[in-house]
Amino acid sequence: MRLRQGKISLLSLLIVTALTIVLMILELNSKTRVKTPFHDEKVAAAELTARCFQTVRLATTNYNIPVDRINDPNETGLIGLQYSPITTERGDLNAKLTSANPNFAALIVDYLRTTHVRPGDTVAVSFTGSFPALNIAVLSVLKILELEPVIITSVSSSMWGANRPVFTYLDMEHALKEQSLIPFATRAASIGGEDDIGRGLSPQGREMIINAIQRNGIEMLEGTRIEEAISRRKTLYAGTIKLFINVGGGAAALLGADAPSGFIKPRQIKAGKGLIAQFSQAGIPVVNLTDINNLAQEHNLPIAPIPMPQIGKGNLYFEYRYSVVQAILYLVILCVVLFVFLRFDIDYYLKRR
Repeated sequence: MRLRQGKISLLSLLIVTALTIVLMILELNSKTRVKTPFHDEKVAAAELTARCFQTVRLATTNYNIPVDRINDPNETGLIGLQYSPITTERGDLNAKLTSANPNFAALIVDYLRTTHVRPGDTVAVSFTGSFPALNIAVLSVLKILELEPVIITSVSSSMWGANRPVFTYLDMEHALKEQSLIPFATRAASIGGEDDIGRGLSPQGREMIINAIQRNGIEMLEGTRIEEAISRRKTLYAGTIKLFINVGGGAAALLGADAPSGFIKPRQIKAGKGLIAQFSQAGIPVVNLTDINNLAQEHNLPIAPIPMPQIGKGNLYFEYRYSVVQAILYLVILCVVLFVFLRFDIDYYLKRR
């Protein structure tokens, strides 16, 4: 076989091209479905979240609260009223329906595992009444991962949240603890709303929230300024905090910070006076569950799903991978063939044969 001279022949190019296509098809067919990291914890957290949702739904029956089958088509009991005396601001019904999906717990597991928290670590948590389903998903994940939360809740809610005066988020939480589903409870609660002091609510609405805090036996956080509300929370969160979790648009958490939704790296937030900014600037990771529809789209969770999606299905639980070993083998084969065709005049050799 003599060394190749001049341009590579058309026949050689066709052979190399055909081989490349065959190897690519073989590699594409090597795709297999595998479990994502932390799969079992995700399933356990989502299943616990679903059981908690069922408990809340049963509690609405016990409270003689009718379920709105138009605005709560999955009949979860987690979707509140459009208006009530404890409603603080406008809310997106689609976002509330999207949040009432137990598979959000799997996403929260992903976020928390990113922070490398370990069983027994203390986690600071800020809830509002606006997204009770997400609050419950967080509680379920904290239990599955064996973390120790310090929970502070702003009780008031935007539209379609836990805004029934007789069945606030604190009442939902109480029902879960009563059924031994969740071992945690809110340590202290505020009225919430603008400046976290109920500005914009009627005196009747503020009184209803205070009654809800008292009937659930929870410490009342009072103040006259937003700075005072933040300071009191920092005092309650004192200790070795490994992570801060915020759900909803609480003023004390978000004040002055342009905080993205999802996982926020330590020291990522450079400005702001709220809890997210303060924890981030102190080098503590943050999980910020806001802008729910965009968060769902980013992670392939359905928007306002009907019916409720099944647990354990989708990109949060499974991913497709290609065989790396097979790809390397095919690459070696292709490199050898290319070397041979570039080094020797195969067309000439074949014609001489």
